[in-house]
Amino acid sequence: MLKTMLALVALVAAASAPAQTTDAGGACARLAAQTGLKQQSDGSWRANMLGGVGAALFGGTTGATFQVQPIEGSTAEQALEKACQQEGAAIACRVSGPARVIVGTKRRNASIDLASGETAEVGMKGRYLTCRRGK
Repeated sequence: MLKTMLALVALVAAASAPAQTTDAGGACARLAAQTGLKQQSDGSWRANMLGGVGAALFGGTTGATFQVQPIEGSTAEQALEKACQQEGAAIACRVSGPARVIVGTKRRNASIDLASGETAEVGMKGRYLTCRRGK
């Protein structure tokens, strides 16, 4: 039983290291390697952040933090402008590169860099961490 979902959004504007090299799998595949996201039949990626027998028997809570940062060669406005928005019980960060996306969960922090022109939509819906190629 899911009692509460906590999603904190922190938008941080700070200069940092150059972008990672993008690969054929895209931003979600790079994020999956760090978070356990699994590709779905519709092409999106999803991970159950609550998981486990204890949560199934006794309920629990889950949450994630999302940060969007500029990377070298970009401005804060490009990375942060309307990046993350709450939509009902869900939160979605629609990001266009160049930018760094950092997702924090109780398990670990994951970070990916989006190259110029690369897009991704990363968020949390219910107990699921989600990612899909941006529009």
